[in-house]
Amino acid sequence: MLAKFSCPLILALLLGSLPARSEPLVADADNLQNDETLVITLPAGPIEITMDQVSAARLIIKDGKGQTVTIDSAYMPRLLKSFHNSALLELNTGGNACPILFGWVTLDARGLRASEDFGTCAEDASYEETKDGPVVSMDDIGDPGHTVSYLYDPTSNKLTKMKTRALHAP
Repeated sequence: MLAKFSCPLILALLLGSLPARSEPLVADADNLQNDETLVITLPAGPIEITMDQVSAARLIIKDGKGQTVTIDSAYMPRLLKSFHNSALLELNTGGNACPILFGWVTLDARGLRASEDFGTCAEDASYEETKDGPVVSMDDIGDPGHTVSYLYDPTSNKLTKMKTRALHAP
């Protein structure tokens, strides 16, 4: 009798552990060299991202009005997603233990701002747009069987970290 219910049960557990409408985060473009410029067009205008050639460990992000913010990254980022006035970036740390983190950049009537970098160092993540804002989720590599999600509020530039236990974990 177990075999009769095992396939639907396994399928339900697998599907139940995935966020609704989530999709894997994959960059659409190749990596840029550190002497190149990434231009992202947001509704409030374009932003330009370049490497800080002095420190070589952070990005300089400028809008067309002279505002500048910085984000730590060893290499040029890749654009992963746009959400209204914000862009989600993949940040390369330059290390093997924690190769990838993420960061948001927002340009709107309130100005240019960047979130703190975030992530668990997992190289794979998923993205979902919710009624509360965009959510980036990934495995918690420090606590197997758990997922960490980060909800971004572009208005306040705040990240909310949420940890969940996977349904199939012991």
